[in-house]
Amino acid sequence: MWTYYRDVTLYNLAITILTSFASAGMYDTFIGWTINALIVFGVFGTGLGVLGFNYFQKNQYYMYHNLGFTKSYLIMRTWLVNSILSIVFGTIIILLV
Repeated sequence: MWTYYRDVTLYNLAITILTSFASAGMYDTFIGWTINALIVFGVFGTGLGVLGFNYFQKNQYYMYHNLGFTKSYLIMRTWLVNSILSIVFGTIIILLV
């Protein structure tokens, strides 16, 4: 399961970085830009990372199925971990400001 999380999160990070740099001019502060990146990472990025995984590595779902993991279990676990990471880092950033 770790390899699935890593692959989806790498696609997620690529999408998050691209969209965050594209929207950097919209924010006056670095904190606002960082919060935007965390929201994209936690909410939208995982879904887009799953789409990237489906496009490039779809055949690996057979391996995970043979190991006893369903597609929905893998996606929900990845989404949960990324959402918790976003909330924790967002809270830390807001408390430090």
